Amino acid sequence: MSGLGVCPQFANSGTCTYGAGCQFQHIDRPEVRNPTGANFSTFFANYAGFRYNPGNSAILEFYRLCDFNHWDRDDPERERAHKAFKDALVKEFNDIYGTDEKDINSWHKICTVVNIDPLPDTLRKARDAVLSKHINLVDLVDHPTGRVRVYDSLEGLRTYTIATGKYFPRGNAYAGGLLKYLLREIHSEYQGNRRPGGNRRRRRNP
Repeated sequence: MSGLGVCPQFANSGTCTYGAGCQFQHIDRPEVRNPTGANFSTFFANYAGFRYNPGNSAILEFYRLCDFNHWDRDDPERERAHKAFKDALVKEFNDIYGTDEKDINSWHKICTVVNIDPLPDTLRKARDAVLSKHINLVDLVDHPTGRVRVYDSLEGLRTYTIATGKYFPRGNAYAGGLLKYLLREIHSEYQGNRRPGGNRRRRRNP
């Protein structure tokens, strides 16, 4: 495979007049399947009388569940439900995007959802392209086929996250390598220790 980059003709149309003789790389855009949301359906099914709306953000449905059950913030039952919900959220992310941070296809899926076009042709470029975007990880789960908003600044993303309560759990036992990588980098940027995209500090792994 040539190292000259992605063929713009193939990236735009899926075909190339030069075929196999093209000097550029032909990279197929990955299909990001629309999951069944089985992890969320299973979670909400545990609460009799609550009608889960899969068309709404799952985390907003959880907050609605809290209101439905009149749970205070320190209610032990709410805490147990919140832990189980966070497990479901992480599992859903894994089902959609995968768990291997060294798999370029997983990064390409995120690139597709946030409309990065053409797709980067190396793992490092794909990671940097994703990390240069200010995106909410809960939105990646809510909108796996697209329509994920990219914010102009970290402050804009921070304001949105606080207003909606769309916080992605850290340190979850079900988190795969991909999610851990994203959470580590995003948290580092929030603390002011990382600069997005190509300006960020390079890691030793490819």
